[in-house]
Amino acid sequence: MTYTITYFPIRGRVEHARLLLEDNKIPYKSQVVQFGDEWSSFKKKGLDSGELPFGQVPVLHDDKLHLAQSGAIARYLARKHNKYGANEEEMALNDMMFDMGIDIQNIYVKFIFDESHKQKKEEFVKEVKGKLDLVEKFMKRQGKPYLASSEPTFADYLMFEVLDVIKRQQDDILKEFSHLDSFYDKMKSRPNIIAYRQSDRFFEKPVPVEDA
Repeated sequence: MTYTITYFPIRGRVEHARLLLEDNKIPYKSQVVQFGDEWSSFKKKGLDSGELPFGQVPVLHDDKLHLAQSGAIARYLARKHNKYGANEEEMALNDMMFDMGIDIQNIYVKFIFDESHKQKKEEFVKEVKGKLDLVEKFMKRQGKPYLASSEPTFADYLMFEVLDVIKRQQDDILKEFSHLDSFYDKMKSRPNIIAYRQSDRFFEKPVPVEDA
């Protein structure tokens, strides 16, 4: 059974799941819903049918399972495809790093949807760097090529996506963080990720904001 991901034509809250699937050549289909009237109609039908459990996207469809919430989607895929970590400790640390990635993503979302965000960029960069410094120190202590494991896990795909989006706002933001910079380059250089990002399956826009 091929997965189906329902989401808008942006990267948003589901790109980390797409990256996991693409990097590991796991088949899936994209059900792209346009903003506006199409979404309103689709949402009503989805609530009635149960295909949109909470009337929101992203949703991962796996046969009769309709799974909302980006974290639940990430962990479900990680468990099914051995992308959670090699042992209980790694799994716990990957949970922790995934949640840290969400924290950083939320800083970005709050910033980019602020109508006066151009005037608040310096504040945004300072706040993000504070989080990146913590991740950098964690990676240095761990001494592993990825966040908490020797191979990419669901947490790594999210952190890579978050870093990539932040770099769109300030390209040199990782220059002070050698471990994170190396991690970002390592993820970006993975052949299946390169191929995906060059394909028509990839959405360039993180969110529907002009200068995102």
